[in-house]
Amino acid sequence: MKKYLIFTDLDGTLLDHENYSYGNNKKTITSIINNENDVIFNTSKTFSESINLLKKLNLTNMPFSTENGALLYFPKNRFKKVKNSSDYGKYWKIRIAKLSSKNWHQFLLKKQKKFKLLIAQDLPSKILKKYTNLDNTSKMLNREASQIILWEDSLVNLKKFKNELKFEKQGVLIQGSRFMQVSSVCNKRIAKKLISHIYDNQFYGTYSKNTIALGDSKNDIDMLNSASYPCLIKNPSGFFPKLRTNKKNIFKSSQFAPDGWSQVLYKLNNTLENKIF
Repeated sequence: MKKYLIFTDLDGTLLDHENYSYGNNKKTITSIINNENDVIFNTSKTFSESINLLKKLNLTNMPFSTENGALLYFPKNRFKKVKNSSDYGKYWKIRIAKLSSKNWHQFLLKKQKKFKLLIAQDLPSKILKKYTNLDNTSKMLNREASQIILWEDSLVNLKKFKNELKFEKQGVLIQGSRFMQVSSVCNKRIAKKLISHIYDNQFYGTYSKNTIALGDSKNDIDMLNSASYPCLIKNPSGFFPKLRTNKKNIFKSSQFAPDGWSQVLYKLNNTLENKIF
């Protein structure tokens, strides 16, 4: 039987939105990988943040995507050299987003003269801790291809900012649960598609083309729409991400993260002939 690729968001999906706990999900992940399925992070988090969690959950031999699909990483101990990748320690790295975090910081400094926005990199650690509940925010700020901002201006000006971002730098604004990310064109759907393609090339016939994706917010919508089995995690706002009206096989949790992650996968598993665990 073919195995599954399970793509997952982290904050508010696999992890508690407030304290970042993964609860009992490590046990579920162990069952998933023991059945030879793969769990793939597709997250807005940075490499520095992701790598620690991968170790804790015994997922270091899985590829993953960071900064909302800006960068992809494939472990060398399992993947052959990936086309268009660079050597990055234990990983092959593919860069999707063109401009660096430094480029975006310079751009945003100029835009601060026109718009009311806060650049996370420039905020005092005390303020960042209030927004994130993180004791140490340095890993969150260790970005390679993006910057994150807090918008304090009007919706009218937000539209103007998006237009200037697009036409001046071919950039995009991605709405996350806490911050907005500014980067070159990238998203979790593009990352998911490329990772799936590389699996198909290197492990042809092993993994099902019917992919699974889990998410809870707007920046997960593209990824969820592209999955065969989109799994929506209940979030504190009370609203699930709004998928295409004709989208099928949607599964929703009744619990918040982290419990909702395992709950919705068990719900999906009960409907599948080829089981996840």
